[in-house]
Amino acid sequence: MDRRQILQLGATALASSCAQPGALTVGAKNFTEQDILGEVLTAHLARQLNLTPKQRLHLGGSFLAHQALIDGGIDLYPEYSGTALTACLKLPLVKDPRAVFNAVKQTYAERHQIEWGWPLGFENTFAMVMRTADATALKIRTLSDAVRLKQDWRLGVGYEFEQRPDGWRSFVATYPLQRNGNLRTMDLGLLYRALDANDVDLVAGNSTDPALSNPKFTALIDDLRFFPPYETCLAVRQQTLARLPALGPALDKLAGRISVALMRNWNAQVVLERKSPAAIAAAFVAAL
Repeated sequence: MDRRQILQLGATALASSCAQPGALTVGAKNFTEQDILGEVLTAHLARQLNLTPKQRLHLGGSFLAHQALIDGGIDLYPEYSGTALTACLKLPLVKDPRAVFNAVKQTYAERHQIEWGWPLGFENTFAMVMRTADATALKIRTLSDAVRLKQDWRLGVGYEFEQRPDGWRSFVATYPLQRNGNLRTMDLGLLYRALDANDVDLVAGNSTDPALSNPKFTALIDDLRFFPPYETCLAVRQQTLARLPALGPALDKLAGRISVALMRNWNAQVVLERKSPAAIAAAFVAAL
C-alpha cells in the first residue's frame, strides 16, 4: 500500500467518524499557524452558532486535509490559494491573485461541492528578508530596490528554495541580484540566526515567520509579483453551509480580520513564548 492510499484510508476514517446532523467539525493541517487558525475557527463558531464544534487538527499535509473535507470527515479548514490551486486541485500555476482565487473557487465548486472564500486578510508566501538597519540605510523597500542599490549580496536560503520551480533559479531571473560569493544553503531554523549574526545580508523566509514580528528584520516587497499568491482562505462543504444557514454569515465576520502582522505575532507567541493556540484564539474572538 503506497502513501497516497494510506492517506486516503485516513481521510475515509475521519469521514466515517463524523457526528450527527447538527455537528460541525473544524479541520487544520499540522503546523503552528494552522493550529492557531483551527482554534480561532473553533472558538469563533462556538460563540456565533451556540454549539461546540469538533476538531480534527494536525491532519498532516494538504492532501489529507483536502481529502477529509471532500469525504465529510471535516466541514471546513483554512487553506492557501496557491496550495489549493496546485497541490489540491492539480491546476496549472498562475501568479495573478484574482485569477488564482477564481480558478480555485470555480473548480472546488464544480468538482467537489466545496465553497472557497472568506479571505482572512493575509498571505503566507515566500519573503526575502534583510536587517532593518541595512534596509533603512540603503533605502531598500522592494526587491527591485535590492537589485538596483546593492551589488554584493550574501544570500542565505533553505535547501528547498534552492531547488523548487518557484525558488532561486527563477527568482534570480526576475530579480538579478549581484552576489558576493556562493549562495549559502542552510536549515530554515538557521536563516534568521545567520542574518542576525551578519553572516548573510538577505534570506528567503516566509511572510508569516515569527522572526518577522521582530522590528530588526524587514521583508522586502515583491514588487514584480514573482512569488505565487498564497492567500489564506477557507474551504467549506456546501452541504454544511446548507445545513447550518448561520455558518456563512458567521464566517463573513472573520473575513479580512487577520493581518500578516497579527499572524506573525501569533506565531511568535506560540513558538517563542510557548503560549497555547487556544489561549490566543480565545483572546482574539473575545475582542471581535
